[in-house]
Amino acid sequence: MAVPIHGQGSSHEATDADIRPIVWTGVGLAGVTLLLAMVVYFMFRSLDRPAIVYPNPMAQSESQLPPRPRLENHSGEELPELRSYEDHQLSTYGWADQNERRVRIPIERAMELQLQRGFPVRKGSQ
Repeated sequence: MAVPIHGQGSSHEATDADIRPIVWTGVGLAGVTLLLAMVVYFMFRSLDRPAIVYPNPMAQSESQLPPRPRLENHSGEELPELRSYEDHQLSTYGWADQNERRVRIPIERAMELQLQRGFPVRKGSQ
């Protein structure tokens, strides 16, 4: 069986392809493209309008200070005052909480009492 060589005994289509479906496909693609372009255009126009800004109900008209500790402009000026207060607390007797009947004692006396009473030791350790 011999295979026909191109041009010798081979045939071709007698009619051309129908152009109508091709044209309708192009028209449909153009219509969808135009529709999407209009949707995008109107979306951008709606996003371009200024948004309505509602006032924050938590905001106050007058300014208020944040809770402590705050950053201070001249913390070096308050440091000696703080040190003297702490030294006073560590070196004097006084009430820590009068309602609960707790007192504070000088740190030196607390260390002496702790040495006299001893430190807690874990059971089983040497």
